[in-house]
Amino acid sequence: MTFIAIGIMFFSLFLLGAFLWGTFNLFGVIRLAREKVEINAFLRENLPEKQVEELSEKLLSMVGVEKVVYISKEEALLKFKEEIKDAPSLIEAVKTNPLPASFSVKLKDGFTSPEKVKEVSEKIDIFDEFISVEYGESWINRLDRVVKILFLFDILLGIVISFASVFVISNTVRLTVLARKRTIEVMKLVGATEKTIHAPFILAGSIEGGIAGIMSGGLLYLIYQVTSKFFVKFYFPNNFVIIGTIVFGIILGMIGSKLAVKSTSKEMKFETPNV
Repeated sequence: MTFIAIGIMFFSLFLLGAFLWGTFNLFGVIRLAREKVEINAFLRENLPEKQVEELSEKLLSMVGVEKVVYISKEEALLKFKEEIKDAPSLIEAVKTNPLPASFSVKLKDGFTSPEKVKEVSEKIDIFDEFISVEYGESWINRLDRVVKILFLFDILLGIVISFASVFVISNTVRLTVLARKRTIEVMKLVGATEKTIHAPFILAGSIEGGIAGIMSGGLLYLIYQVTSKFFVKFYFPNNFVIIGTIVFGIILGMIGSKLAVKSTSKEMKFETPNV
């Protein structure tokens, strides 16, 4: 029964650890996507160099702005040709440079939400030197919706896995308690308290959970090493995942054992020995 309990807890904790691992990497990708959020402010033609420099300083002093990069007409054309290098006929068709100079405005971490980006964009659009200000509003709104949906799904899945783990562990420990029914009956008949009877099972459940946590954390780390070496490099917070699975395993084992012992102990009927 002990090996069965450890095996079930190991499987549950492994799923939970893999889920956390996937969550970390998922939100890492989202963070990288948000770091790409920027505002492009296109300048009017033939602005004096001094005016452009002053405008750059004004943008950099705005709340929420982290970095301002000036892109000249020539740089914009080179970048455009690089993006369409697979279409040589289109490059040949471009005889003059129709692209305006612009500022690429990178925002700070706390200003990448749709509301904040729009707010900063509207402030930049006030300057007469710009003919238009763009920031990919539809793309940012879609990204924000994806983040919210993933966050909600992440929480729900974590709750489901946690409750499922407690349920499975509780039923496994319940079998262990039933297997020792005669021992518990004897302990009660000789006057043992509920705490005295429950303590060994709860302690055993905690130890089993800790062992299962060590096994699942070790397997996750091994999988991380193999995938990083031969396939794709993932982000894996070693200490958090390994220590987290061990601690969570102990907690799950304790909770599951406590619930199982309490419910099973109440259901037991004692048989008075014949004298």
